[in-house]
Amino acid sequence: MASRGSIHKTEPLCDENVKLTSSEERDNVRPADGLFGWIPTLAAMVNYMFIFGVSNSYGVFSTYYLNVKFAGTSATTLAWIGTLVTSLMLGCSILTGAMSDKLGYRVTAYTGTVICTLAYILASFCKEVWQLILTQGVLLGIGASFLYAPSVSIPAQWFIKNRGLATGIAVAGSSIGGLWFTAAIQAMIDSLGAEWALRILGIITFSVTSLTNSLYYRRVPAKPRKSLFEFCAAKRLIFWLVAIETCTIYTGYWALTFYVGTNAKHLGGSLRDGSNLLLVLNAGSVVGRVMAGVIADRFGCINTLLISIMLTVVIEMPLWMTAKTITPLYVLCALYGLISPSFISINPVIIGRHFDMDVLASVMGMTNLFGGLGVLAGNLAQGAIFDKYDKREQFTNTIIFSGMFILLAGIVTFVMRVHVQRQRTDRRFFQRI
Repeated sequence: MASRGSIHKTEPLCDENVKLTSSEERDNVRPADGLFGWIPTLAAMVNYMFIFGVSNSYGVFSTYYLNVKFAGTSATTLAWIGTLVTSLMLGCSILTGAMSDKLGYRVTAYTGTVICTLAYILASFCKEVWQLILTQGVLLGIGASFLYAPSVSIPAQWFIKNRGLATGIAVAGSSIGGLWFTAAIQAMIDSLGAEWALRILGIITFSVTSLTNSLYYRRVPAKPRKSLFEFCAAKRLIFWLVAIETCTIYTGYWALTFYVGTNAKHLGGSLRDGSNLLLVLNAGSVVGRVMAGVIADRFGCINTLLISIMLTVVIEMPLWMTAKTITPLYVLCALYGLISPSFISINPVIIGRHFDMDVLASVMGMTNLFGGLGVLAGNLAQGAIFDKYDKREQFTNTIIFSGMFILLAGIVTFVMRVHVQRQRTDRRFFQRI
């Protein structure tokens, strides 16, 4: 058992009767922080382009559906499509994470490739909103979950000293994907139509992820265990603090991505302005997610997470609520992208510091279930608020809802910091945690 002052786990995660022998561990566990670890990490970065890139660029589809194809449909109804992609991707990872540890990373990832490709192709033939909800929403979200669960676990397995940097580089792929997905989807919708845009996305997803999945190597082999899920993780307070933080921040996080394009149109801009704002948002996120990992390695992951969440609230609410032209929206998207997505880089690092490597995908899947619930509740609530209270003409109430839940995530993160600090013997206010 680790000492009280350790930042690593202080109690066993699994049944202590289920262990590999020391000789087996030496033969099967590869060294951490080596050059080889960058191969699966960079493969995960590419797959992140196709996992979160879809969510980060959904604002293009959202703006098109809301203002053109389904102009008479409520924002709440259309919000189901983008909401289900992210919520099911995160929520289903409680199952796909356990499958990753049980069946292997590659098998799980290839299953996701097939499901995502099928979802895009089927969605391209849909004529009604409910059909898109089932294909571009439900089916694509489930497929993305099979790709996401192994991808989120790989960097933390292969790196210890530079775990934050490696995780930041991997998850930066989601923003890189958001960049080219946003530009490509807008161009394809303008020139070929939304149907062919979906078909081309399916073809590209199948071609690229089929290659990168083959590079998903584990560093630490999974240990045999009695059950599929790691329910013993739920006995620890740190698990619940990460889970609640994940839920609350995802509840408010996606408001800007979904509504900044519509906001730009209300201010006299075009659909192209909406996609350009998403490009700026994703460009900022590329830098921000890598920077968050680097800063977390130096100053502590929980410290970095706490500061970035509080700065997000300070930036989002004043800039968005007072925007009278498109220019402040560009500033907001740049700063929001730079600062807000640090939790995507840092949460896997926190889990990696407090739980065993061989069950990392399972524990991440359990915490991400709460993230999926947050996305589901938050995005649907934002759509209802936009329809009923903002009357689809302003965004004040939607912004307040988003900001308050992000603030709540910051409060939970502060409690997490106090909890971890109390487990140490050398307690100081300014301390790397």
